Amino acid sequence: MEDQEITYFQYHTDEDYPIYLSFENFGDDGFADSLANIVEQMNFRQMSGNEIDLAKLELSKNSFARMLKIKPASFKVARQIDSAAHSDRYGLESILPKEGYKVYRYKGQALLVYSYAAEAWECGITDSFGENEEGIFAARTVLNRFLSWALAPLGVIGFWGVPVKEGLVVLRQKESQGEVVFFDLNKKKILSMDGVKSIPSRLKIMRLDNKLKNRNILMSSEELMSFLSVHTSFLDPEGHSLPIRQLLQAVSRRGEGLIHPRESFQPRKEATT
Repeated sequence: MEDQEITYFQYHTDEDYPIYLSFENFGDDGFADSLANIVEQMNFRQMSGNEIDLAKLELSKNSFARMLKIKPASFKVARQIDSAAHSDRYGLESILPKEGYKVYRYKGQALLVYSYAAEAWECGITDSFGENEEGIFAARTVLNRFLSWALAPLGVIGFWGVPVKEGLVVLRQKESQGEVVFFDLNKKKILSMDGVKSIPSRLKIMRLDNKLKNRNILMSSEELMSFLSVHTSFLDPEGHSLPIRQLLQAVSRRGEGLIHPRESFQPRKEATT
């Protein structure tokens, strides 16, 4: 396939992460406008010309570089996406380990094949991916799973939630609407849909409580780590790897865990364009 039929994006270009997306253009308007909007909201920027050549060179030379190739699901892949499976009892997402690679499925929406030994991963998607409320949640979730796997070797870990001035509010996956806040502990940066900012010197990580009124409760470092480990966007059937556990410990040591009254939480405003 020629490059003019493929659109390329890089994640947080200004931060120079070697993390890329490519879309096979499909439909009358290339790929769906709604999916393009989701990708851009998540701070992927479209590349062109020489940028694409440099990205391909990066993929061939840098063992940490990753490209997710997104394309319409073939008939065979679409059947896998929609089929009933034993793993369905655990929710819409599942990962099936294979020999040398893993298969991630978001039922009814996408199938993603990945391996840390490969620089290019592939994702087949259905027509509803990114197209309505359910599809937008699925698209954010799948893309954030990809980011969580691809960024982990670079010392970056993500949590379902939303950024606030003092740090972040950690939420359940559904409650966050598929939004993830990433911590880059090497660069001392927070990455979110709002952009990039430095990790505050007094980082606060908040857990909302329905019953609490007019006060905060300080969490112990152990309580905070346990809470974060349940709400990380990194998913693996074998559980958290040693590097992920080390990142969880590092964030727990760096941050102050607070249980905060849900009724007094003011969500950050959506950016307007």
